[in-house]
Amino acid sequence: MASGFDEALHGLEAAPRRWLVTGAAGFIGSNLLHTLLDVGQSVVGLDDFSTGKRANLDEVRDLVGTAGWARFRFVEGDVSSPEVCREVVADVDVVLHQAALGSVPRSVEEPLGSNAANVTGHLALLDAAMRNGVRRFVYASSSSVYGDSPTLPKVEDDLGRPLSPYAVTKLANELYAAAYGSLHGMETIGLRYFNVFGPRQDPEGAYAAVIPKWIAAMLRGD
Repeated sequence: MASGFDEALHGLEAAPRRWLVTGAAGFIGSNLLHTLLDVGQSVVGLDDFSTGKRANLDEVRDLVGTAGWARFRFVEGDVSSPEVCREVVADVDVVLHQAALGSVPRSVEEPLGSNAANVTGHLALLDAAMRNGVRRFVYASSSSVYGDSPTLPKVEDDLGRPLSPYAVTKLANELYAAAYGSLHGMETIGLRYFNVFGPRQDPEGAYAAVIPKWIAAMLRGD
């Protein structure tokens, strides 16, 4: 993740932008925040701490120092709130939308919560971004949208039936983003994450991804 994102940020020191990172206190969001502040960008962060951790923001603050942290404004709020979304997209050039309730098992147990966070929140932010003139909207999709397609390797246009409520929410994200891109000329980019892993990922809890669980087990000598 880091090398590809670093390449995308090449030259931004000379062309600063104002970024919004939703889910800024989460694993992926806090890494994006750290990288952006490190290269001199100004960032607005949004999180409601439903899964994100204040400790992640504290770690980023320590890493970027006082000058870097001064370019960051944090808003604690729910991405499914249209009012909150309008607040955080004001004067933003690029949205990096990472806020979501992840986990297939969680979505099976709590489908309404997953839909509220992942679909209503996505649409609320997408609409606010469009109405505020944001031209680029990059969002977290998921490999789960490939569903029951047997094709290997996976190809973007070859989708199967979604196999969980979580997969349905991520497919809905892609459909909404495509519609807004077509209707309003926004540049929307969905990233179908597979098993992302790295610093500040939590290996504990019922919904932890498998790779950090394996890494934690190896570190324990298990």
